[in-house]
Amino acid sequence: MHAKNTTRWLTLAVISISGGISFDLAYLRYIYQIPMAKFMGFSNTEIGVIMSTFGITAILLYAPGGIISDKFSHRKVMSGAMIATGLLGMIMATYPPLWAMLLIQVAFAITTILLLWAVSIKAASLLGTREEQGKIMGWMEGLRGVGVMGLALFTVWVFSRFHPDDPNSLKAVILIYSGTYIALGIACWFLVSDGFAQSGDEAQSAFSLQHALRVLKMPTTWYCSMIIFGVYTLYAILSYSTNYLSEIYGMSLVAASYMGIIINKVFRAICGPMGGMLTSYSRWRSPTRVIQVFALVSFTTLILLWLVTRQPVSLVLAIGLILLMAFTCYASRGLYFACIGEVNTPKQILGTTIGICSVIGFLPDVFVYPIIGHWQDTLPPALAYRNMWMMGATASVLVLVFTALLMGQIKRVAAATALAKGV
Repeated sequence: MHAKNTTRWLTLAVISISGGISFDLAYLRYIYQIPMAKFMGFSNTEIGVIMSTFGITAILLYAPGGIISDKFSHRKVMSGAMIATGLLGMIMATYPPLWAMLLIQVAFAITTILLLWAVSIKAASLLGTREEQGKIMGWMEGLRGVGVMGLALFTVWVFSRFHPDDPNSLKAVILIYSGTYIALGIACWFLVSDGFAQSGDEAQSAFSLQHALRVLKMPTTWYCSMIIFGVYTLYAILSYSTNYLSEIYGMSLVAASYMGIIINKVFRAICGPMGGMLTSYSRWRSPTRVIQVFALVSFTTLILLWLVTRQPVSLVLAIGLILLMAFTCYASRGLYFACIGEVNTPKQILGTTIGICSVIGFLPDVFVYPIIGHWQDTLPPALAYRNMWMMGATASVLVLVFTALLMGQIKRVAAATALAKGV
């Protein structure tokens, strides 16, 4: 029994780390925007376009990815996708021109979104019971963060070993990611199960147009989608904190890069499990309620960031506010897919629901990066970042509204269930 439990957690770790770091080359800008501009020759606006190309393609692929997770072998899909992503990274390491980089981003979207996203979430979900979903999803986000953080720290260390003007520095980073992807693809082959694909009847009935319409008709699908939309907007904005600290407070590139790792990687590793623990051991048993509380804290923090950007006075204060925002964002990210389980979504349409919620929820990938990149290129830094923080505050309000609606729906369903049992 102990060996079986150890294998379960090892499998969760491989699934989570694979799903987490698979996006790091597509989102290379998160840590390496300035080196990308310097060595690959792209402007901030072009880098924003590169990001939005991935985002637009991803939006088209989330729903089909959900169908794939309901119908095909998780082991085969994850292994093939990770190895393919590694091979694409090797092409990226040649510093291709803009048109080729855009094609690579489209291919990254196919391997990471179509083939990995919903498959990895469903494969992890099947490792636990319904009661364990909050814990499983929280630890999944945390383990993703551990993998992302460890690899990011290593690559930044490698990057720092090169001369600041050596173009091979960024190339080495890209190749390290590529090799790691291929190694994890091999590990997935030996550890990940096939999911439901082995059951012929279940595989045939896993998806139908009726299932898709059923998912779209459920108000909870739209509530969960908009919660993800708001939290993911905050997540995208948070990725600019490195640039913010560098441009507004004058932090060095290396110091800002390490701060970016702490904000975007370390906090991601620790906050997901902490959010899951809050749903398990505090009086806030509901993932939706916890996200609602975090949204209120995040809104307050973003208003304060907007104010201090008008008159920057303390680097320590700015870092503290960003770290607080990072905590609420990553803890919420570890829980928002648990909201789908909290409303008792049937397992046969779980992948389809994840896909549809992802289509809507991750729309910020399409518009956040080019908008902020345009602000960076055309506005004074203080005004650009004040606009960015206000966008984040608006997203927090969105989360507050839709968590309230979802909580109301959950209470109505619980009351109806209790009444039916009483009758």
